[in-house]
Amino acid sequence: MQGRKSTQAAAVPTLGHGENKEASSPRLKHRLVEFWNTQPLYWDGITDDSPHRERAASFIPQGSCILDVACGSAANAIWLTRRGTYFGADISQLGLRRAQHKNLQLICADAEKLPFAHSSFDAVISTYALEHCVHPARVLREMSRVVRPNGRIVLLGPSWDLPFWYPNALQSCAGTPGWRRSYTWKRLLGQLRGWLLGRLPFFIIEDPDALRLPFVYDADAVYVVWSYEVIQVMKSWGLRLVHCDVDDRMLGTHAAVRLFKRLLYRLPPYRYAGSTILMVFER
Repeated sequence: MQGRKSTQAAAVPTLGHGENKEASSPRLKHRLVEFWNTQPLYWDGITDDSPHRERAASFIPQGSCILDVACGSAANAIWLTRRGTYFGADISQLGLRRAQHKNLQLICADAEKLPFAHSSFDAVISTYALEHCVHPARVLREMSRVVRPNGRIVLLGPSWDLPFWYPNALQSCAGTPGWRRSYTWKRLLGQLRGWLLGRLPFFIIEDPDALRLPFVYDADAVYVVWSYEVIQVMKSWGLRLVHCDVDDRMLGTHAAVRLFKRLLYRLPPYRYAGSTILMVFER
């Protein structure tokens, strides 16, 4: 979950509040889209044989009209086309051209502004995508807008719930103890405000490593996913959480560390802390 110390020197990426970074977000999104449209190696690493993808698809009712948001190369299609009518949307044209399945209904579109009417789909799914959103709350809002009453929204991807966890997008500076302390403190304060005051932080990485350094998995993540705030914002829009689980609680092997994390996991903000999280909501 945590990054390893990098041997390359790099500028320290800025960590900000996602919904309050209007001035810099258009440039960040432009840089990300350019990266996704010019890096075939990025798409080479995406496969459709993930058991996590299959499990996520199993929560979609049979016979559904399904929208796959930020579908990339449509890796979910192998599972979703068996459950209903498949539509995929992604902002990257290169990703869509790399779709491994033919005759799919795909559209190049920004997940913040989906080109579909209200209540168009029985189910909406997004896998390994939310962490790449410059404005994750807007994307979640769009998903809730296009799903029909009693419809489902399925989210699958990594989370970095504990305040000292970080994605590989921050790996270049994570070897510095001072940076780690500052990062942990800033995230902890943001999470406390979110939990106790309802001011959800939506922390955004302004300069992810993938845009400056050789690519490693999740080095293009910009939203430091916190499952608690995702659940809370979805609930505020009238969706209820019907299922949530994680594949690995990331307890570690040291007895004291395991005990410390188990105690943290008893707190509401960290109830679902782990590596990869699956969340299913119903309208």
